[in-house]
This record gives sequence, structure tokens and C-alpha cells, in this order.
Amino acid sequence: MVIRSNAEINWTARSKVNAFTLIELLVVIAIIAILAGLLLPALSRAKEQGKSAYCVNSLHQIDIAMKLYEEDHEGWLHHSTAGQPPNHGKWYMNPRMKSARRVIDDPNSPDAYWGVAYYSYVGKQVRLWRDPAAKVIDEWRWDYKFSPDFWLDGSYGINGRFFTAVQRQTSTAMRPRRRIELSAPSETIIAQDAAEHRLEADGTATTNDALGTNPGVKQNLGEWRLSGRWGLYYPEYEIFQEWFRHGKNNSLWGDGHVASIPITDSAEKYMGTIHWYTGLPR
Repeated sequence: MVIRSNAEINWTARSKVNAFTLIELLVVIAIIAILAGLLLPALSRAKEQGKSAYCVNSLHQIDIAMKLYEEDHEGWLHHSTAGQPPNHGKWYMNPRMKSARRVIDDPNSPDAYWGVAYYSYVGKQVRLWRDPAAKVIDEWRWDYKFSPDFWLDGSYGINGRFFTAVQRQTSTAMRPRRRIELSAPSETIIAQDAAEHRLEADGTATTNDALGTNPGVKQNLGEWRLSGRWGLYYPEYEIFQEWFRHGKNNSLWGDGHVASIPITDSAEKYMGTIHWYTGLPR
């Protein structure tokens, strides 16, 4: 016969009183699951909002870099003697040069991304042009087999039509407009969320790479849909989503403000009297 002390008996009794029953544990677990279910979507939304805020801030910083460049170049944004920024997406000639942080020297190089001309004005911070929500940027797959990360520092497309809609020939080069010459700078896009590096934005069936469309074209971004001439290189991902990577399109406008364009198949219904890409009356 085992004789137990009063202390042991009291401890055992208290343990039984303090212990959770199975039902109580299940109730607690259910409450935690409900709270987690309520909290996780809110955290996810906050994370996405944070990425969009980062994107907006980056576009503001890019605008500052552009203004500094304009001060040094008689009011012009960077353009080649042909009057346009480059059309490629490279900061580096290849992944090895990226590892060595050797950015392309010549901003007029046919391989250069348009940001190359401005990055020295922001402390050579290449990643300023990398939207944290970007997944796939045009990788020029028909020419290269570089990893996706090589291209993601070119997450913003510059509006090529800003440079070509109005041009004049000088003795040394073809010149586009200056921003101060825009009749409606607050309604003219300079750069925006995009998978393509330079937006031609003609709005035709064959050059449909921006949010605007022209009469007779029903759907924007036709080039980048799965049936499009460039979208067909990305069968695993609907790359046109990169124009709406925040559930909207963040855009830098000619007067320096950043505003969002909602998801749309044709931005024509949102435009006023000015075409967002040409900066001219519609």
C-alpha cells in the first residue's frame, strides 16, 4: 500500500482543477482560427498597399531625377539624336556584368534601359526602377535566356509617344518637346507601370502596348495578350497584368504628380480632351 502525503494529494487536486478540458481547448483553437482568418486578409491587403506606396514613391524619385537631368540639358528629357529614349531593358550587358555592378556606360546604347540616363541623379540606385510587385518584365526571350531577375530592375515603361508626337529637326539632332511645352502636363503620361520598356502607344492593332486604344481597336495591350505578337513568348503568364500589378496602374504625369489608372480594357473612357500618351487634343 502506497501512502501519499497531504501535499501530493493537494497538488494533484489543484492540477485537475487548473487543467483545460478537451472542449475548452477546441474552443480556444477555433477562436484563434477565426481571428487568424480575419487578420490574414487584412495583413495581405496592408502588404499590397505597402508595395503600391513604394511604387508611388519610386516614381516621385524618378521624377526628381528627370528634373535634375532637365536642368542640365536645356529642359529636355534624355533622348538620342533620333529624338527618342532607348527601347531596350538592360542596365547591364549580361548577368556577369550585373554581378560586377557594371552598368552600361552609354545611355544611348541600343541595349540600354531608359533609366540608365537618370540613375546617376539618384545616387546610382538601380533598384529604384524595380517595383516590388513586378513579377515578369519583358525579357526579350526571342534573343536572350537570362533569368527573370536580370530584367526586373526595369519595371517602368517610358512613354515613347511623348517624344515622337511632336518633333523638330535641329542642326545636331531630332528634338522632342520639353515638358514645359506640354499644353496639358497633368494629362500627359511620362512613365508608368508596364512590362514593356518603351511604350509606343499608337493604339493600333499592331502597336497596342499601352492603356489607350484608337477607334477600331477594342482592347488595349493587344501585343501582350496570349494571342499577341509578344505575349505569345509568355505562355505561362498573362504579362499584360504587369500594367495593373497593384490592382491599378501607377503613372507619373508630366507635371510630376503620380496618379493611378483603374483596370480597363480601354482608357479612352477615362481620358478628357487630351490623349494621355501624345499629350495632344484627341
